Amino acid sequence: MQYGLTPRVSWKHRHASAATVEQLQHHVGLPRALAHVLVARGLDTVQKAQHYLSPTLQQLPDPNAFAGMQQTVQRLVHALKRNETIGLFGDYDVDGVTSTTLLWEFIELLGGKVVAHVPDRLIEGYGMSRQGVQRLQQQGAKLIVSVDCGISDHGEIAYAAKQGLDVIVIDHHTVPPHMPQAHAVINPHRPDCKRAGQHLCAVAIAFNVCIHLRRVLRQQGFFRLRPEPNLSRFLDLVALGTVADVMPLVCDNRVLVHWGIQHIAQGRRVGVQALLQAAGLQDREISSGSLGFHLAPRINAAGRLDHAMGAVHLLKCQQWEKAWELAQRLDEHNRQRRQLEQKIVQQAVHTIETDPNTPNTPILVVGDESWHPGVVGIVASRLVDRFARPALVIGAGGKGSGRSIPAFHLHAALQHVGQHLEGFGGHAHAVGISLGKHKLDAFRQALTQHACQMLKPEELEKTLQYDAVLPLQEVTMDLAQALKQAAPFGRGNPQGVFRFNCLQAKQLRLLKDKHLKGAFQGEAGSQVPFIAFSLGHKQNLLHKEVDVLACVEVNQWQGRQTVQLQVLDMAPAGEHA
Repeated sequence: MQYGLTPRVSWKHRHASAATVEQLQHHVGLPRALAHVLVARGLDTVQKAQHYLSPTLQQLPDPNAFAGMQQTVQRLVHALKRNETIGLFGDYDVDGVTSTTLLWEFIELLGGKVVAHVPDRLIEGYGMSRQGVQRLQQQGAKLIVSVDCGISDHGEIAYAAKQGLDVIVIDHHTVPPHMPQAHAVINPHRPDCKRAGQHLCAVAIAFNVCIHLRRVLRQQGFFRLRPEPNLSRFLDLVALGTVADVMPLVCDNRVLVHWGIQHIAQGRRVGVQALLQAAGLQDREISSGSLGFHLAPRINAAGRLDHAMGAVHLLKCQQWEKAWELAQRLDEHNRQRRQLEQKIVQQAVHTIETDPNTPNTPILVVGDESWHPGVVGIVASRLVDRFARPALVIGAGGKGSGRSIPAFHLHAALQHVGQHLEGFGGHAHAVGISLGKHKLDAFRQALTQHACQMLKPEELEKTLQYDAVLPLQEVTMDLAQALKQAAPFGRGNPQGVFRFNCLQAKQLRLLKDKHLKGAFQGEAGSQVPFIAFSLGHKQNLLHKEVDVLACVEVNQWQGRQTVQLQVLDMAPAGEHA
């Protein structure tokens, strides 16, 4: 079966009832373009639209609906009242780092004792380790809370139990057929979980634990002699972890990220402000893009090239000088990470494009012992973006990561070929694996065979959806500001995309040999600036009229704000009917 090398791209119009769009225009007072965006996302009543545009923390569901919440909170209350040391075992990515920081700070505000451990990616690998359990026990821990890991760590949890330690698992990764024998497990993917929370990452679940723990302590009179913590101070951490883990920005996730961004903008956390300055964003408006493209990579860089505890210490830091020192260190790690990533991406792309079998396979599996395992996950993401098919990248020591497309459940696929792996974990869209020596070819063959049975060529087609067709003269600063009301944007809640037909490019420039910048002129003569990232290879199309898919944005540059189009794709006029 031929899957091709270059993915086909199709444009698809999101359906929105014209009558419902008109209703939102008149009753909510929205521009037509914004009304189209909301209706296309299922916000098809006045009440739904108003709730969406004005998210409140009162919209958050009851945390007690999580399976395992009562056992978790009871054990934490017991630890606090007996002055037991609580050990935190967090993952080394942003979700794990923010989860660890949140629980550490909250327990300390309650007067509790905390010790924390984040594993070294290269030495301990993903998940709980006996080494980490031992370290926490040596520091006096009687209870261990794992965050963003633990759901598949049966042996390590059993080991902790033999040492006399209770373990609470707070995780959001795929639940195995048999859950670990922990004191309590909170995971929204548990079959018996009544809380609709499959879209939540670990830091959001940890935040829910804090809400319910505070409620129970309040009922028991715990705060008669001490101040009751304000949990809103942790919303910045929840927003960071949620966006970095590419969780759907729907339901309570969108509420949490909306308010988390507000807290970041208010400058309440010294470590985050230092990181913003290191990224050159101190005078820029904060958005989910700021978190996902600037802050998250710097926090992740600690776990990729150094040790993630450095990122935890930065987020907890309250002194500017120390925070600035830590932020600069992460910024340097991130610079090194980008260099490594670019080199490995080039090598991986060359391997894929020169392999005669590539057009016949719906999944990409590449590996090299020289590749740094700390960046293989990012490389896999780049390959998915480029080739529109699932990709697994294996580096030194058989440590690998995979990323997928909506049509392919990657974790389920690994379960089918698990005999070729030393270990794996993750979920539908992202996985981590450990592969033994000389096992790459057999693993690739087995996974490819399974993927061929599961994926059809048309499922590898890259589909770009747009909300409405707009005339260029409707693109104004007022429209760009109005569309920002639908933020925060991300997976599950994409930015509004609009189609513009029969445009002519003016003042065209090629930036860094890969980006296009200029202005588009429409039939009525109006002109709007545009930027087209990574579309330099389509420069020749702009000698004639083109149809364009683009977002309407506010561009900030040297203190000035202007409206611009961020182009996602372009094609000869009329090619996409």
